[in-house]
Amino acid sequence: MKRHVSSIALTAVFLMLFIGSTADVSARSRDFVFWQGSELRLTWGGIPLDYVTINNSISTPFTYGYPTIADEMLYSRYYGGDGYLSGAVGLTYTYRFRKWFELSGVLTYSGYYRNFYDKYTDKLAFLGSDNQISVMPYVRFVWVHTNLVRMYSGLGLGVSFVTQSWNDATELTVLPAFALTPIGITVGTWIYGIAEFSLGNTGMFTLGLGYKF
Repeated sequence: MKRHVSSIALTAVFLMLFIGSTADVSARSRDFVFWQGSELRLTWGGIPLDYVTINNSISTPFTYGYPTIADEMLYSRYYGGDGYLSGAVGLTYTYRFRKWFELSGVLTYSGYYRNFYDKYTDKLAFLGSDNQISVMPYVRFVWVHTNLVRMYSGLGLGVSFVTQSWNDATELTVLPAFALTPIGITVGTWIYGIAEFSLGNTGMFTLGLGYKF
């Protein structure tokens, strides 16, 4: 199973880079000239280091502590089904100030969903979910820059808003957010593919598409 997952991830990386590399063939033949401008990126990151993913990645029995015996008797009748993690879905706006320096605003979403059932009837009782939205400014330092390929490192710091919903009760928590990218690469000109290795809220490995305008 792990081999299949690795093969799929590797195929996705090459696909994204191929899309970017073939998006604007005519621009590749031009001599490289830097110009200031904006970009939008849509990405998906696997294994983000955020509260939602870390808190729900460890497989443990469904147990909660309750303040009263009555609460314990009421809620102990439920059991949890399979849980699902969304990964980090990201939307990024970037402005290129210099050939080597770019400043971005990053918005990411990470979610966890799990159905809970009545243990006496086995019917669906309610949906439990954790949702995390992170907002951060992000600086990107580009150390390879050609018409077709950019390679870079980056750092972002910001804030996350986490909501935990369980049986019609919702709790809000505010936490710090971060993203550290030792290496990232884009391939393409006006439309480009993205692949990154990062630590933080954007995901450990990230794939996506970007557009310059």
